[in-house]
Amino acid sequence: MNKQLLHQHLIKSQEEIIHDLREKIASSNGMVDIDETDTIDPEDLSHQTESGEMKQLFEKKLFRAEVELNQLKNLNVDQKSLVEAGAFVATEKFHFFVGHATMPFDFEGKHIVGISVDSPIFPTMKGKGNGDSFSHAGNDYKILEIN
Repeated sequence: MNKQLLHQHLIKSQEEIIHDLREKIASSNGMVDIDETDTIDPEDLSHQTESGEMKQLFEKKLFRAEVELNQLKNLNVDQKSLVEAGAFVATEKFHFFVGHATMPFDFEGKHIVGISVDSPIFPTMKGKGNGDSFSHAGNDYKILEIN
């Protein structure tokens, strides 16, 4: 597993999320601003309120996505021998990238899920090495490789 390529893939994916959120915010701007010279119907005002709430939601998501991108860019992905932030952990059931939460995805023929150090599974695997086992949510995992 080329962890540097995986790291770049995750950065690119996060940048795409940020781009999409910025587009949603821009398109919601048009829905929030009503031309006051036009005839305004009560339904228009209702949609304006809904659009304003959606814009605020997108702005919060954008802020969080930008923080996550910054953390991801600063994540040390050098070779690891124990489970810690920046490690790629292969088990017989899943492959984990530690330090950035993601939905499961495929990369270089492997099914990977990103987990943050705040995720419930991380404390059960933290500090473990090759050949060690850990359990979470009724599932047992054996670490086959750490990179």
